[in-house]
Amino acid sequence: MKVVLIQPPGLQVQDSYSSITQPPLGIAYLSAYAKRLGHSVVILDCVGAALSRVEPWPGREGFMAQGLSLDEAACRVPKDAGVVGFSCMFTHAWPMTRELMRKVRRAVPGAFFVAGGEHATAMPEQVLRDGGMDLVVLGEGEITFGEVLEKLSLGIRDWRTQAGVACMDAAGSLVRGARQPRIAELDSLPYPDWESMDLKAYMDSHIFMGPSGSESRSIPMLATRGCPYNCTFCASANMWTRVYRTREPSKVVDEMLHWKERFKADDFQFQDLTAIVKKDWITAFCREVVARLPGITWQIPVGTRAEAIDREVTDLLVASGCGAVTYAPESGSERILKAVEKRVHLDRVEASARAALDSGMQVCLFMIVGFPQEEEEDLEATFRFIRRMARMGVHEIAVSTFVPFPGTALFAEVDRASPIAVDDDYCYWVAGATRLVAIKSFNPRLSDERLRRLKLSAMAQFYAISYAAHPTRFAGMLKALVTGEQKTKTDRALAELKAKLGRKVRRLFHAENLL
Repeated sequence: MKVVLIQPPGLQVQDSYSSITQPPLGIAYLSAYAKRLGHSVVILDCVGAALSRVEPWPGREGFMAQGLSLDEAACRVPKDAGVVGFSCMFTHAWPMTRELMRKVRRAVPGAFFVAGGEHATAMPEQVLRDGGMDLVVLGEGEITFGEVLEKLSLGIRDWRTQAGVACMDAAGSLVRGARQPRIAELDSLPYPDWESMDLKAYMDSHIFMGPSGSESRSIPMLATRGCPYNCTFCASANMWTRVYRTREPSKVVDEMLHWKERFKADDFQFQDLTAIVKKDWITAFCREVVARLPGITWQIPVGTRAEAIDREVTDLLVASGCGAVTYAPESGSERILKAVEKRVHLDRVEASARAALDSGMQVCLFMIVGFPQEEEEDLEATFRFIRRMARMGVHEIAVSTFVPFPGTALFAEVDRASPIAVDDDYCYWVAGATRLVAIKSFNPRLSDERLRRLKLSAMAQFYAISYAAHPTRFAGMLKALVTGEQKTKTDRALAELKAKLGRKVRRLFHAENLL
């Protein structure tokens, strides 16, 4: 069966400091698995096919589309496709993804349409109805997608007993199957199918999530899947359940060696939700890298837990090529941490961060302001924690504003208090977590403007203290802003904002010349 897997264009926000541009790892895994089953697979990566093209998105002012236009993408779908699969990951990009689904449906009306990913898993009825999909794959995709392809190959289209899917019945009602058991042996999966897309375009762009050197050849990786924790604001539990699976450290290094030989990769960006949970796993992995891959670098840009990271671990991280670590305490208020079930101990975060600093690592914090339960004393505790970490020597901070993601417990809580319509307006607001200007508050005690000021103040206080204590960091940031070199997350964020501003100025200049 001929399968086409589509990564939609990227939807970026003009005033956001964090746009995600990276090769589609989930699609690469699905393609490899489908090929192992004997299917013919074509990957249409709408971002990688036109990586440097960023144009205004007509759907909403202040948003930009990266990659192919929707019409170009629809035209590139092979007319003989039997199955068309869409990655539907991000809620803020749903309006764009929906329009692409409709265009492709018109271009290839005879194909069977499937969607998967975090947004599709959280909102299957919306994706089926509005996107015109025949089926939604829920959660982890390989096994379910493989079973769907096998049934389609046999002419079977009855999904009532199929685990891991959602569809509409003849009466127009949503039918959701039981969840597919999580894959127990991750090392049994084939390596991602990077051969079917232009990985070199991403390597040459140096715009991965984690900072890498100007000559680095980066590639995304996964060493684990899922997260054993149950933070109420995170979509992980809905997508992956709370089952946490790890690969064998030696097998992960085997894959790294493979990509080093195949693509000359020398920087590995691990996109794991929770990369470090057990000390024995991370120490074994670091020792494997030291012994078998000297000289490479690797990143964990999504962030990790602090519990397993002490001085022994941080020394090993540095020795193995991981020079930066990001912690995500999210709040400095013990009351809020308990309310959102974060299960983090701030004193442990501080101790781990100090160990990382002593080992020479760059340390970053992820924080959130605007949780619905947050009151003044909670905000004060968070600001005290931020200032304390800056004085300790932590290098960077990313302060996000809370947004309720579909499929999370906190979304349900906010929805009960004030019903949320998951319409286009809401989807665009979901991008507000990393915006600097246009911000929406979901805390009844905080106005939009107050929340925006709090966010900017938190970052300003942190960097004022950090740069006052470490003037060379400020000089390094200015140098990176001029040269474009990205050694830190801050460098990457500033380079991104600089590029967005440059594009906006060029468009305005071009428009004025046309008058």
